[in-house]
Amino acid sequence: METPGPLFSAEPPVLPAPRPRFSGARKVIATTLLSVGLMAVGGVAIVNAASPAPSASAPAAGAPAGGGPAAGGSGTHTPPANGANCPNM
Repeated sequence: METPGPLFSAEPPVLPAPRPRFSGARKVIATTLLSVGLMAVGGVAIVNAASPAPSASAPAAGAPAGGGPAAGGSGTHTPPANGANCPNM
C-alpha cells in the first residue's frame, strides 16, 4: 500500500501575473461613453413611449377589441365548456 503525500506543500503556490487595470484616463472615457449610451437609449425609450402617433396595433377608438357591446354584441358571456372562468375569453 502506498502512503499518501503531505496535505500541504512547503512551496508557495504560483500566482498568475495580475492583469493590467484601466488607467485613470481610460476609466473616465469608458464611464463617459457608458453613461452617454445609457442616456441615449433611455431618451429614445421616453420619446417612443410619449409619441402621440398611434401605433399600428391600436384598435379604433369607437370599437373595443374583441367585439364587445359597442361592436354590436349582446354583452353576455357564455362560460367555456370546461367550466374555467377566464375573463379574457
